Amino acid sequence: MSNSSSLNDTKKIEEINRFIKSFNAKILFPEIFIVLFGLLGNILVLIVINRRTLKNTSSSVFITYLAIFDISVLLSHGINLARFSEAAVFECSLHFFTDLSTFCANWVLVIITIERCIVVYSPFYAKRLCTVNSARRAIYIFLGLSVIAFSINFPIFYDLKAVFKNKTCRIRKNFGLSYRLYHSLLFYIIPALFLLSNIFTIYALCRRTQKLSDAFLKNNRNLDMRINDVNSNKKQRQLTIMLVTISLSFYLFTIPGMIMFLIEIYALKSRDINKIKLKFVLAQLSVIVLQLNNATNFLFYCFAGHRFRQATVQTYYDYSALSKNFFHHYILRNKEYGHARAHDHSASHLAQTALTNRSSASPYYPRSLYKTSLM
Repeated sequence: MSNSSSLNDTKKIEEINRFIKSFNAKILFPEIFIVLFGLLGNILVLIVINRRTLKNTSSSVFITYLAIFDISVLLSHGINLARFSEAAVFECSLHFFTDLSTFCANWVLVIITIERCIVVYSPFYAKRLCTVNSARRAIYIFLGLSVIAFSINFPIFYDLKAVFKNKTCRIRKNFGLSYRLYHSLLFYIIPALFLLSNIFTIYALCRRTQKLSDAFLKNNRNLDMRINDVNSNKKQRQLTIMLVTISLSFYLFTIPGMIMFLIEIYALKSRDINKIKLKFVLAQLSVIVLQLNNATNFLFYCFAGHRFRQATVQTYYDYSALSKNFFHHYILRNKEYGHARAHDHSASHLAQTALTNRSSASPYYPRSLYKTSLM
């Protein structure tokens, strides 16, 4: 009986391994496409948001670091797909870097939401608090605390002794369920609860717009001041709509990913081969769906942000003009210079040939009648 059960177990393991290889081969191209598309989009966000018309705000600082953390998440997934090394130390370092980048990207979005609440509810207080320098200081403090916290928590969940003894990077025994719950709560569920404050932000923004329009109609004495208030409110409304759209995209991708992630817990300790396959499929699909949260921000910025769209179009025209100038001034110029040098070289060669022929056989240049001595 023991031999038959062991044979059944080996057959199950072989079948599961074949299924894993075939499924990984099917989803390899979508994963590579998401990584490359997300890297390109976030690089474009860094270029556009740091233009002169957009960069002198605290929100631009947060959007810049959000794009940097999204790039870090996508790079870590790309490195995991490439499998540069099978070493346990490298694998654990990659897990640490992926978790840290994902945590920072999600919580920077929470910081952006809190900043928008302050700007909308208390615009006068926001002028002193929501500055570029204060935003940078907040990011540096947050990143330092995150590195310290993850450095403490990582050895709790991961068995670092097995890294050096058994050359494997794995979660400690009996810590699998707790790690999944900790990961779900800290990375997705708690940030999603904080992002619900966008509802109050939208409500306050609508009330503020209504008040400004009423005051503009009733009192026309301070016309210039009213026009400035309306213009500043319009800019804040556009920026708030753009950032709230990013928060909605967080829900769009994380809720299906978390549902898959939590269903996977149900099949965690099952020995049924179909449930094991379902667990693996849900795990891979949840990773792909959660990756979309880091890869699609550029599309949502362009969809919801009018000023960001204008800056993107202007950036395209500026860089296309630069590329044309570079092509005409350097590449075409070098080609013309190369053709000119080849023409000059051929002309000089023909001139030298004519001179030598003329000096040897021409009647206008006779040889000297006097013999010169070698002494």
